[in-house]
Amino acid sequence: MATLDKLPIIDFGSFDKEPVKVAQQVLDACKSIGFFYMTNHGIPLDKVDNAFEMAKGYFDLPSEEKRKFLIKEDNYGYSELYSETLDPDNQRQGDHKEGFNFKNFIDGKAYAPLPAFFEEREEAVKAFSYACQETSARVLEAFAIALEIPEDQGGRNWFKDRHHYNRKSGQVLRFLKYPRGGEVSYKEPVRAGAHSDYGSLTLLFQKDVPGLEVQASRAAWIPAPLVDGAVLVNVGDLMEFWTNGLFKSTLHRVTFLPEHNHLDRYSIPFFVHPEDGVLLTPIPSSIVPPHTAAGSEDETKKKPIMTAGEHLRHRLKATYSF
Repeated sequence: MATLDKLPIIDFGSFDKEPVKVAQQVLDACKSIGFFYMTNHGIPLDKVDNAFEMAKGYFDLPSEEKRKFLIKEDNYGYSELYSETLDPDNQRQGDHKEGFNFKNFIDGKAYAPLPAFFEEREEAVKAFSYACQETSARVLEAFAIALEIPEDQGGRNWFKDRHHYNRKSGQVLRFLKYPRGGEVSYKEPVRAGAHSDYGSLTLLFQKDVPGLEVQASRAAWIPAPLVDGAVLVNVGDLMEFWTNGLFKSTLHRVTFLPEHNHLDRYSIPFFVHPEDGVLLTPIPSSIVPPHTAAGSEDETKKKPIMTAGEHLRHRLKATYSF
């Protein structure tokens, strides 16, 4: 396992033959930094390139066309510049980006009517979403192997069995654009506020223009540069909760760089969430430290267990002003 600016690079090309070896590298990354680059991830590069081309084409549409599908509480649709505030405690205005959120194509059908631009390209969006799901399933499998979940408790499929694509969940494929310019007039030193992701894990595709930073040491920020052919993987809050802090859900942000004055920046995250009804009960792993709760044993037993859907709704309310 090589490292790049403290962010590990993990080759999944040998995962099928040496799953334990690769899973150990994943464990080391998730326990320390919470981020790693994944090479040989299995998503054809032409599908990645096509997704970026679709993103560029969509965001070039007139504002009035994009605003027909404004994002709502279900976390689907178009988000305008400044409409999302990822660091509300420290930001004076919303993030300098716009985006479009797709939900899962359950049984091959779109969650809701798509904008005409995407309706014409639905099969391509669907194919990319499916490819992301397959790759995220490999990461989830590596998580389970790394945590040594017993076979009689679900083994390497423990997480995969809670992240079915064809069931309702918070899973989102998101196209993002950070428009060029704006640093002089924008009131913040960053373009997307410091935040951690809400779900289990995120796959992030970057191309052409960097800008992401990671708080890898929990104090200093380091860049997450572009790595050809790699997808950047990070742990989400839910996985940190599930592992009782063993896996680290690390703050990250997007800052202004000189090239942002004349180049648009695009990125594509795929946010992986469990099915809405999954109870957030402890993982059956001897590696995970035991969960403790304040109060008496009777009070602990009475405390309701949150579902994945409830967890997500709580986080979204703090991010958007619907």
